Amino acid sequence: MSKATLVLVSVTVAAALAACGPPHRDVPAGEVPKLTSLEHLMDAQATIADPQMKKAGAASFTDEDYAAFAEVSSRIQATSMKAKEFTKGPDFDKLADRLHENAVALGKAASAKDQKASSDSLAAMKATCKECHGKFK
Repeated sequence: MSKATLVLVSVTVAAALAACGPPHRDVPAGEVPKLTSLEHLMDAQATIADPQMKKAGAASFTDEDYAAFAEVSSRIQATSMKAKEFTKGPDFDKLADRLHENAVALGKAASAKDQKASSDSLAAMKATCKECHGKFK
């Protein structure tokens, strides 16, 4: 196999593997109303929230963590309300409302730099997402 062919194969494999990775749709809160499908909305939620939800249970957070939590709060408040436009029924809407409440609580906790409340809010968001995905994904 020539060196050029080997490079082409390597690039193709790398691109294919990247396409199989987690969704990446970095959508600011103000742009959420423009999303046109539940799939895109869920990708936007996962992109912003998943890295932060992994921090639930941490013993402490940095100022950068609290700033990221505030951003997650803002975006998840927007996406959770937008989700109801793609409703799958009353149970779906209740979970969207619960996610919104969890996001509001996270924003308050982040503003206060309250480690326990931030961690609890992240855990509640994660549990709500898991419950919704279990029922509707």
